[in-house]
Amino acid sequence: MNAVLEKQPSKAQGRKAKPATPTHAPATFVSEQSALFAQVGDFLTLASGTDEDHAFSGESDRLLSIGAMIALDAAKGKFSNTNAENTVYDIAACINTARLVPDDDESVERTLHINNAAERLAIIADTPVHQMIFTDVPRPTRTPAPASESKHKHFTQAQRNELHWLAYVYMDCASSVISQYAEHANSGEVFALRDLLGTYCESTDEAIKAAESGDGPLADTSADLSKIINLFHAVNHDERSDQVLHGVNHLLMSAKRIVDGDLGVLDE
Repeated sequence: MNAVLEKQPSKAQGRKAKPATPTHAPATFVSEQSALFAQVGDFLTLASGTDEDHAFSGESDRLLSIGAMIALDAAKGKFSNTNAENTVYDIAACINTARLVPDDDESVERTLHINNAAERLAIIADTPVHQMIFTDVPRPTRTPAPASESKHKHFTQAQRNELHWLAYVYMDCASSVISQYAEHANSGEVFALRDLLGTYCESTDEAIKAAESGDGPLADTSADLSKIINLFHAVNHDERSDQVLHGVNHLLMSAKRIVDGDLGVLDE
């Protein structure tokens, strides 16, 4: 695989926010829920902006920022799903995926912010934190291949399996977000993207389980991602202010680069 890239100098920036502080219970359930989502957004914004010693991509920063955007929208009543509880799981998916980015770091400060956000998500969904948020899953470690092995056709079977798995992590997170967001968007085009991405995730998962040899499975996944990214651009060309769709697009583009053997973050 590619050599480890230098740490990216800039991070995805969420909304500037001060740490949320306890307040008196709101008068209604809806206002209490909105306040909790706002606090989740603020804590995840802070978590995405901590100074981490990432060894490779820093993708965990962006994933936490996406989770913060979803939470802050939910605080305004704009759920990424049809209800608050399912939106909680969209946010949890972003946190969990952030904790699976190979070779990224999570400082004590970041962990505290995530824990504070998780406690509030648990209140909203009335579900224990450990049933939503990864707390004991080891972060994967990637062993870079020599620089000359820049194309997947030169990878060993173990390396091809790892590429598939890493790409699938991003694809699955994107699928989770857009499958819930489709109901809120009420758009036939978004529904189509949701269904197509779901199909591609299933085929990628099957290829991983089969551990097929050769270039075919990787090339097929790369081709599938190219198709859906192009379709996504066509659907989202006039919705650039929609941060949820922008986040889904970023995840798909990252998956494409991973499965092509380039594990670096897109230069922005």
